[in-house]
Amino acid sequence: MSARKTTQRRSKPRRASAAPLIPTPGNGERIWILDVPYRAPAPGAKYYKALKAYAYIGAQLPDELAVYASKPYSYARWVEEDINGVRQPGATGFHKIPRPEQVDAAKAIAMAFRHGKRGFLLADEPGVGKTGSAIIGAKAALKLGGGDTVLITVDRPAQITIAAWRDALAAFGDGGYRWLIISPDQLKKLLGRNGQPKYSFSVIINDEAQQFRHLTAQRTQYQRRVNRLSATPEKAPFVITVTATPGHHPGEYTYLSSLFAQLHDDPPGEWADLGKKLVEHGLPLAPGWDKGKWDWNDQAKGSQRLQHHALTRVRKWMTDCDPPVMVHRDAPWGPPPIDGLPLDFTATQWAAYHQDWSEFRSAMRIARQGNDTARGRAALMRFRQKAGMLRAPQTAELVAAHVERGYQVLVAVELVTTAADPVANLVEEHGIGVSRIFGGGDLETERIRFQRGHNPVVVFNTASAINLQASELMVDGSRASSARRIGFFHQPRYSGIAARQTMGRAHRDGQVCSWSLLFATETVEEQAARIMINRLMVTSASVDGDLEAFGKLARLFDADWLPESMFE
Repeated sequence: MSARKTTQRRSKPRRASAAPLIPTPGNGERIWILDVPYRAPAPGAKYYKALKAYAYIGAQLPDELAVYASKPYSYARWVEEDINGVRQPGATGFHKIPRPEQVDAAKAIAMAFRHGKRGFLLADEPGVGKTGSAIIGAKAALKLGGGDTVLITVDRPAQITIAAWRDALAAFGDGGYRWLIISPDQLKKLLGRNGQPKYSFSVIINDEAQQFRHLTAQRTQYQRRVNRLSATPEKAPFVITVTATPGHHPGEYTYLSSLFAQLHDDPPGEWADLGKKLVEHGLPLAPGWDKGKWDWNDQAKGSQRLQHHALTRVRKWMTDCDPPVMVHRDAPWGPPPIDGLPLDFTATQWAAYHQDWSEFRSAMRIARQGNDTARGRAALMRFRQKAGMLRAPQTAELVAAHVERGYQVLVAVELVTTAADPVANLVEEHGIGVSRIFGGGDLETERIRFQRGHNPVVVFNTASAINLQASELMVDGSRASSARRIGFFHQPRYSGIAARQTMGRAHRDGQVCSWSLLFATETVEEQAARIMINRLMVTSASVDGDLEAFGKLARLFDADWLPESMFE
């Protein structure tokens, strides 16, 4: 029997005494929470894991760190105020006088709060002034209820959307209340280790709330906890839901599930699986392709009438209650004009369109990225990429011609490598400045350069929450350029939500911006365009919007949507 081999365990070296999790300032000092970009130099500052941020301790912030100082209403400022126990001044800017429709919306929000409703859906058309309405309504609710904290969740890109809401608070006034503006990527910071909210907000404003429609998305799971959707109304914050595009069908209104439960006198948990509950109420939905997702059932997919009736029924739950918990107003200056511009490929373009993807990628000098196969959905995406890239020269010519006529031009894209980059590059080859609101970089600076007229063209893939309209009132009281805007969808989008939101980037605040939808006929783009217009109709019908606004485009594709009056 062989002897058992023994091993000697080595004792682990003892750690030196652990550094404090949160720094302690000395006499006359304070803690400065800094917003330091990745790999940026921050001399004198230190990263604290407990704070998940860089911090500096001292009486004054050094000049070289001033660029990283926390901004009003940011998460860094919120933590900084908590640690130091001192409130800091809010943002300042040129004061805006609310428009009558904004005051009316704020009154409706306050009325719902006064009657114990747990929330309100603000669904005005893009550009009508939902941001100002929500801020005024939140202040009214705080005054009625005695609370003092407001959380605002925004859409991406955060460097534009957070700044826009901060400017809006400066313009309409923060009322001396404590506000926190965060992106969906920061929502996790509001949860403790047990997954429960660390803060109790009096009011929550969810801007572009359609981003929380998918239950399996991580940001949605965080949002539902922060909003305390499983709690009873008296234990939950009052939530102002802000979106002109609630979803492609009622099964996507998941962020409103607890409000629906209250309207039906049910516990919130009964409506957590919204699609299942809507089916129980007779709506024509069926489980979707992914867990937690729902879609129209087969019968409704073939009947726009059924879809319209279902949308109307759910909307009336919110508008026919006393008091209403939803308001929608069409833009007083009319809907955005939109038409279709089909393009016929040349023989050369058709050959390239049908070329094998690897050959096409090599010929067009597109870098290989990730899974490069072309089967199923991937094949459809490859054909969309091909069509968008092949049409880039025509789009650039069209843009250049409109710049020459005195327009400032918006080009909306979905894909970057095969659409945004080539279109922007080709327009610049015409000697025209282009703002690029896609990818990385300082997106807010790019936006301002377009708004000031320094760049006559903007190419962007951000569908919501940014302002590109003529004569925008800036935070310093100045105005954006007054040049008339015109927009082009370089690529049709499968999302009616994204399409409707995109048109609202420049057709807002009394400014008219017409749009054209570009696509290559007899390609996958034509089918995408057809889906886009049908879903545009659905998103408009969901809030009782103007269906006739898209009539010209619908007729181009023989869409069978009709105004609500035709169903009565």
